[in-house]
Amino acid sequence: MLLPDADVVIDLHSLNLWDRITRIHKVYIPSIILHKEVYRYPDSRGDYHTIQLENQIGKTITEISCEADDLLEFSQRFDFTFQTEIHEGEKEALILLKKKDQLRFCTCDKSAIIALALLDLVDRGISFEKLLKISGISTRQLEYKHTEKYFRHWAREGSIMKIQGRGISSNKSKKTRTR
Repeated sequence: MLLPDADVVIDLHSLNLWDRITRIHKVYIPSIILHKEVYRYPDSRGDYHTIQLENQIGKTITEISCEADDLLEFSQRFDFTFQTEIHEGEKEALILLKKKDQLRFCTCDKSAIIALALLDLVDRGISFEKLLKISGISTRQLEYKHTEKYFRHWAREGSIMKIQGRGISSNKSKKTRTR
């Protein structure tokens, strides 16, 4: 069960691999990524094309979401500097990753990879390169951000940050609700 970040959805479209990946994997897309972060992709000539995922919901992809309160509480787990580096769609994806054990989060975003390490979820993440390999797709012409080496580098950085107490909020605020 694949949970792709916005950059992965865009890059799969750019490489003309989106349809193939959605045939091979059960794909779940966070609502924020689906509706607010994925609009278009460049082709090999640099021309932009619209990404239309709404018509794929319930067919080749499944939309999933979390509560707004969950997003707020989740953001507070990170220190102020780091929480601004993680996009809202990535925050939603990480929340959903914690809730659904079968999901694997694929991202090329260094902040999202670092967050995986800070949350002890690196084993639930997957590089773009590894996604293609397990899908039986050639990985010869990838950008560095797509590689397993890139993913592992930022996962190590996140682990170091966690040990050093960076990135995670020292303020353990508790969620309170009034009803």
